[in-house]
Amino acid sequence: MRHVLFFQKISQTVRVATNEVGNESLSKVMSMPAQYRKIATRLPAILLVSATIAAAQGTEAVAPPTTPGPAILFPPLPNTALGQKAALMGSLAPKWNKVPDLEGSGPFPATYAAAPNGSDYVLYQPKDLAGAEAKGKLGVYVWGSGACSADAAGSRFHLTEIASHGYVVIVPGKILSGPKAPPRPGGAGPEPGPQDPAARATAEKMVAGIDWILAENQRKGSPYFGAIDPARIAVAGFSCGGLIALKAGFDPRVSAVLIESSGILKDPPPAFAGLPQMTALKKEDLNKLHTPVLYLLGGPEDIAESNGLDDFDHIHNVPVFLGDQPGAGHGGLISVPNAEGTKIELDWLDWQLNHDPIAAQTFTGPHCELCRDFRWQVHRKAIP
Repeated sequence: MRHVLFFQKISQTVRVATNEVGNESLSKVMSMPAQYRKIATRLPAILLVSATIAAAQGTEAVAPPTTPGPAILFPPLPNTALGQKAALMGSLAPKWNKVPDLEGSGPFPATYAAAPNGSDYVLYQPKDLAGAEAKGKLGVYVWGSGACSADAAGSRFHLTEIASHGYVVIVPGKILSGPKAPPRPGGAGPEPGPQDPAARATAEKMVAGIDWILAENQRKGSPYFGAIDPARIAVAGFSCGGLIALKAGFDPRVSAVLIESSGILKDPPPAFAGLPQMTALKKEDLNKLHTPVLYLLGGPEDIAESNGLDDFDHIHNVPVFLGDQPGAGHGGLISVPNAEGTKIELDWLDWQLNHDPIAAQTFTGPHCELCRDFRWQVHRKAIP
């Protein structure tokens, strides 16, 4: 009977995350017993839905390949399992757009808004900036959005969570999705539409964001005056945004690099010629990294898996930790509130920037936490 109740609660979580949106849905999650709520927030809803579909179709689980296959390029073919999963994730996006903003689970409830200087950046930060600063200077986390999109709110749950732990998060772009996005013409919902290539995120825009926040840290009268720790700057990104984060990570002021579902393409197709963010980096550019790097991948279902694994093979001059979770898919590790990938990123930040020995245990030693988690395949170089 206890097992039946367990799976009933998990099914309820999937329904809440995928079919019922808004305040009522969030209240249902929060009303669950703690042990079920913890499971619900650690397992991406996308993974659970995909597993249900696979079971209904009678597909059989197979062991992941021991060696990466050829690089998978975006977009996946619609008649493949990967293409069907991508379509499923895309169909859920409008529903997530309607979910209210969260404040994060960290000690500093967070919010986000357009940058005060009128530039095309969105800032995620503690609501009480002065109160957070009183407990210690803030770190900086610069994010490259998926598809190098100009939508700086596409990962709002992930970024608000990071900010709630004492970071000013800087994202190139504007608020084009979620409840704070302006309505589209004709009264349609707030969804990002076609974007001017010049508006997309770039590594140069990420580095310019670092320039701006460090200048504000020195400017009297700025809300950030004296609030920023210049030694605690991280760059991160998802998919195409991960590629520009890698390039931004060459900047000597960066102290941590975090890559979600991304990797340098070995042979970019001609169709990517108009998107230099996807084609500018070569594998030899990885030698320009000067700080430890975290890669998180979503298994064979992640279109970036083979590229990320190949990056790992080409990194020799800095420590690198790669965690690969089969079944998570492209973006499944950060796409929902309290996502597992977000929690792992926070541990990496605490270890690399705050020198937290407890957070380090997630990655270090022969019995690291992710090493002992059967859901993860771990690859490490020069990690203690």
